[in-house]
Amino acid sequence: MSRALLLVPIVVASAAVLAGCGYSGEPKPPSLKRPMKVSNLAAVERGARIIVTFELPQETTEGLPITGTPDIELRIGAVPVPWNQQAWQANSDRIPVPAWPAAPAPSGGSSRRLLKGLPKAPPTSGGSGRPAAQRRAAKATASASAASTKALFARTIQIDAAKYSGKATVIGVRVLGPTGRDDGWATIPLEVFPVLPVPRDLRAVDMPGAVHLQWAAEAPAFRVYRRLRAPNGAPEAEWVQLADSTQPSYDDTTFEYGKTWQYYVQSVRQTGGNTLESDPSDIYTFTPADKFPPAVPAGLGGIAGTRSIELFWDRVADADLAGYRIYRNGTRIADGVQTPAYSDANVVAGTKYSYQLSAVDQSGNESMRSPAFEITME
Repeated sequence: MSRALLLVPIVVASAAVLAGCGYSGEPKPPSLKRPMKVSNLAAVERGARIIVTFELPQETTEGLPITGTPDIELRIGAVPVPWNQQAWQANSDRIPVPAWPAAPAPSGGSSRRLLKGLPKAPPTSGGSGRPAAQRRAAKATASASAASTKALFARTIQIDAAKYSGKATVIGVRVLGPTGRDDGWATIPLEVFPVLPVPRDLRAVDMPGAVHLQWAAEAPAFRVYRRLRAPNGAPEAEWVQLADSTQPSYDDTTFEYGKTWQYYVQSVRQTGGNTLESDPSDIYTFTPADKFPPAVPAGLGGIAGTRSIELFWDRVADADLAGYRIYRNGTRIADGVQTPAYSDANVVAGTKYSYQLSAVDQSGNESMRSPAFEITME
């Protein structure tokens, strides 16, 4: 028997032994369980706080679902010059972060993966696949699940800004797996400015044609916000920015009498392309009342006709003017006159008359009477 034939049984036997051990290919290295970096890291200074937002990863760098409770490390510190990450980390402050989500979400969290796992409906006559209503319901379910997953992994952290006032800082976040490995820091720079003062003692008073707002604060500028309140006390509308002001006061001329308005004010400062805002002032609730009469009519004159005296005067420009009142010898003879002219036919020839008039607004406020105009009927 040849040597080649003797080797065949040995090779076959070796293959059988290997097959029995369960090997199907090259052995795989153990998983590092290293979470990916956080995403959508952002930071803004608002009032006396630094608001940091980010989203936690849902997979490891190998594309596997994260298991266990990874450690979330958030730090803020001054920028070393020159920049050195190790120096920054050693001298930064660690900020507590809420624990890892209690319930795991589907890997990746995408609506496509969520849809893939839904059962398919049987074909219907006239078409294939699931009915349109079921497909829409499936997409809505996937969208809601994705939104819920995103909210579960989102984090918003507040940091006291006072300690870092006037400093250029770097904020960093990383996630460490169960073996202490991570995919590196996600960082963002933030220059922290002195905290803007909160406007105080906000007040509102009635003025002719305006609600005069006034407050106390030393800041470069202010933003004024307003909303309408319903008669039952509930807010009737959302807050809207009414105006910007460089002074601690503002006249609101777009209000309506008889309605209740609410106001608040913020201090603001422009820093390059950013706007810093203080915390809002206390809300001030005010119902303006029209207590201000229109302007006194001017230019009263007249002409004696054959059977009447024709009066005329300058038009009053008040926007809420309701009309004019005519007085003859101190007695009112006409009310609600709409035009700046009046014909008095109740006159007697050879008699001297003294006329005055006033303006009345829509709230019933009457102006002072005009200077008297005297004329004799021929």
